[in-house]
Amino acid sequence: MIDAVLVELLILVGSLVVLAFSSHYAIKAIEKLIALTGLSEMSAGFILLATLTSVPEIIVALFSVLEGEPGISVGDILGSNVFNIGAVLGILGIFGYLKTCCTNLLLDLTDILFLTSLIPLLLVIFNISSPIVGVLLLGTFVANTYFMAKKRTPAVEVNGNSNVVKTGSKTKVLSMLAIALLGVIVAARLVVSSGVNIAVLLGAPPILLGAKVIAIGTSLPEFTTDLAAVRRGRVHLAIGGIIGSNLTNLTLVLGLVLLTSPSVEITILTELLPFLLITTVVFWRFLTRGGISKIGGLLLLITYVLFQVFVV
Repeated sequence: MIDAVLVELLILVGSLVVLAFSSHYAIKAIEKLIALTGLSEMSAGFILLATLTSVPEIIVALFSVLEGEPGISVGDILGSNVFNIGAVLGILGIFGYLKTCCTNLLLDLTDILFLTSLIPLLLVIFNISSPIVGVLLLGTFVANTYFMAKKRTPAVEVNGNSNVVKTGSKTKVLSMLAIALLGVIVAARLVVSSGVNIAVLLGAPPILLGAKVIAIGTSLPEFTTDLAAVRRGRVHLAIGGIIGSNLTNLTLVLGLVLLTSPSVEITILTELLPFLLITTVVFWRFLTRGGISKIGGLLLLITYVLFQVFVV
């Protein structure tokens, strides 16, 4: 068994390297798309980065439904959202990237995220799980996407300077983005599969696979792309990506799961929901003060560590 675990660890490390490089080129392609489409950084983060980096969650949802274990996907959705805010934004906050990141649009999006995060809570309280709820969630995803698509700005600035991007042809930019995202998705899928295999070999309970193991793997695209974004001065692109990814998970992915699997066991959400709501509230609270300080980032990261410790 030890040899098998070592092999899976090697696959995991190799996949992470590919994921990092692919994410870097994905950010460069998205920057050029910002110039081509006229989208604001946050709009691009929500529509492009968020939706595309949520593909791993969609893949997990597809396989979990086909295998008759939709609960794994539900755990993955909520676990990914806790990871995105608690770990990703927490780490970026500790590094000082998010100290002054607040905008009115960002506050509006965070309000939408908080309200959307209450949907799983309502599902637990009323014990609701049906295709109708799935359709409503999918409708919410379409409405959110339309709302962000309307938010356009004439130019993008980086570090206070007007940023003129050499866009090249649309075909070249889209090809670059497609290849980079393919690398992100394939690498993330390998990370997920190797992580699951390691958990199985070590005898981890199935409920933990979605929320604590698979969630980390499916959220790695968000972490690597957002880290690359803030290092290139694209703070709003990164935050838009996080909020959009969480909204995509709670609307598009959860909606698809409920639409195709009306028999989802909703009670599995009970242990996960408090951490989802706490991280969202802490995130919102610091934004209203202008941004996420190093202390705020530390609090978010501690919340995620507590999530890993107490969710069993």
